[in-house]
Order: sequence, then C-alpha cells, then structure tokens
Amino acid sequence: MAEPSARERWKAAVGVGAAAVSITVLLVAAAHSLMLLREPLHGALLSVPRGQWALVLGSSLLFLAFLALLPVRLRRDWRPHGLYTAFVVSLFAEMFGFPLTAYLFSSSLGWTFFERQFMTYMYRLGMPVGSLVTLAGVLLVVLGWRELHRHRGQLVTTGVYRSLRHPQYVGLVLVTAGWLIHWPTLPGLVMWPVLTLAYVRQAKREEAEMVRRYGAAYEAYRQTTPGWVPRWTRAGAPRPSPS
Repeated sequence: MAEPSARERWKAAVGVGAAAVSITVLLVAAAHSLMLLREPLHGALLSVPRGQWALVLGSSLLFLAFLALLPVRLRRDWRPHGLYTAFVVSLFAEMFGFPLTAYLFSSSLGWTFFERQFMTYMYRLGMPVGSLVTLAGVLLVVLGWRELHRHRGQLVTTGVYRSLRHPQYVGLVLVTAGWLIHWPTLPGLVMWPVLTLAYVRQAKREEAEMVRRYGAAYEAYRQTTPGWVPRWTRAGAPRPSPS
C-alpha cells in the first residue's frame, strides 16, 4: 500500500480539523436550543440575524472543508460537490447575511410576525433536530474517510461500509437535510432534491467502476449491503480484497 503524499496528508488534516470543529459547533447548538426549551423567547432571539457576512464566510468554509475527506478521481466527480457548495453558501447567506426567504414571506403574504414565528420554530424544533441530523451526516463522512484511508487500494467492506455502500454520500445528504430542517429556505428546498439525485447518480457511476475493478467480489458485496438505507441485520460481507 503506497504511503499518502504530502498533499493528501494536508487535505486529510484540513478535512478532519473542519469536521471536528463542525461536530463541536453542532453539539453546542443542539445543547443551546435544548436549554432554551424551558425559557420564553424574547428580544433579539426572535430577530433573524442580518449583515453578519464574516459568519457567512466562516460557516461556509467550515462545512465545505471536510469535502477534502471525499476521494475525487475525475473532474466530473466535482459536479455534485458543486451543488453541495451552492447549497451551503446560499443557506448561510440567508442565515447570517440577508434573510431572503423570511423577507419574501413577510412582504408578499403580509405576515408581519413571520420573523418571530420563524425564529420560534428554529429554536424549538429546527435547531435541535436539524443539528443532530447534520451531526449524523458529518460523522458518516468522517467514518467513511477513516475506512478508505486505512484500506487504500483495497475493496473496503469494514467499519461503516459493513452497513452502507455509500456512507459518505449519505452523510452529505444528511448534512444538507439537517441544515434545511434547521433553517428552511426557498433555495434550499429547490436544491436539496437535485443535490440528492446528483449523489445517487454519482454513486451509480462509481459502482460501475468498482465492478470493473473488483468483479465478483464487489458484486457479492453489493448484493449483501444496502446502498443508502442501512438494515438492522444483514448477512456477513466479504472481507477486503487486494487491488
């Protein structure tokens, strides 16, 4: 097994570091929202943040950095990641920059107090539930990367790959779904199904390559392991095969 290059080690360090910070932020957000469940919401808590572009930039970079943990073999592999990038940037732009969705609903429907209702939903349901869903997604990305890193050049069927064939893609779908629960936006509602479909198509292309590379070993693994939704019980998967 070839040793990782300096560039690969640097990417891994950036991705793991970003994932660690993301996990910490999500746990703090979930804990904060749970603490607020017993308290009345008032004042600044019921106002949507505006003009905090430094937070838009920092949050976007943080949740884009752990894309470094996903292998990219061909230029076309970046297409779904491009949609993920657009989703993340647009979401944080509305969360901390300009609340376009809240503004449109308030002005077009005449919902004067929509902002308060939106923030109440966010603290009471969106933040605790969405943060945990996003946290699960980040963990899947990291656990998938760990197995790929440990078994470079092999068919990986250990760890999280015993339960899912595409744990990292499932992770990114959960990351975006969690943020959409946390802070629903019109662009996010439009982009999320397209993003999910893009990763499903990407997974199919990669599976065709895996069949060519590993043949019967991968076919056996595919027959016993679900792609996107884990089963409670399953037959034992084949052990990793050298390339």
